[in-house]
Amino acid sequence: MSKLEELKAERKQLEKKAEKLQKAEAAKEFTIEIDDVKMIKTIQSHLNNGYTWTTKNAAIIVTLSDKLRSEKARITKELNETESPTATAEYKPTLKLKAYELNGLYQALLNVQGSGIESARKFVRMLTLVGESVTNAMKELGESNKKISEVHIKLKDLDHNIDAIENTEEVEPTLEVVNNGSSK
Repeated sequence: MSKLEELKAERKQLEKKAEKLQKAEAAKEFTIEIDDVKMIKTIQSHLNNGYTWTTKNAAIIVTLSDKLRSEKARITKELNETESPTATAEYKPTLKLKAYELNGLYQALLNVQGSGIESARKFVRMLTLVGESVTNAMKELGESNKKISEVHIKLKDLDHNIDAIENTEEVEPTLEVVNNGSSK
C-alpha cells in the first residue's frame, strides 16, 4: 500500500470517527438541576422580560422557550405521578437539554437585562440555583467539542499531506549531453 493510500484510508477512518462523535453529541441530553418546577417559570420570565433578541438569535431563544415549556410539562407530570410524599421529597427535577438548547440557555442567561431590585433579587437567586449546573454542563459540552475539534484538526493535516503527495509531479531524470566543441 502506497503512502497516499495509507493516508486516504486513515482519513476515511477519521471521518467516520468525527461523524460518530458529532452524532453522539447531537443526541446527548445535558441535565440542569433545578429546585422545583417554579424555577422554570422564573427562567422563562427573565428571558421573556429581560432578554434582547436579534435576528441572529431569535430562533434560538424561541426554541429554548418552547423547550422550557415542554420540560415544565414533563416535570409537572412526573411530580403528579409520584404518589407518596417521601418519593416527592426525593424527586429532584432536572431540565433535559440538547447541546444547542444548553448553549442557548447559557448565552441567554449571560445577556439578560432587567430593572428593579426585586427583579435583580429573583435573577440572582435563580442564577445561584441553576448557574453551577449550567456551567458544569457547558464544561462537559466543551470537552466533547474539543474532542471533535481535535479530530477535525487531524483531518485537516491529513488533507494537507494528501494534497502534497497528489500534487507532487514525478520528474524523470534526463541525461544532458554536453558538447565541448570537439569533434571526433
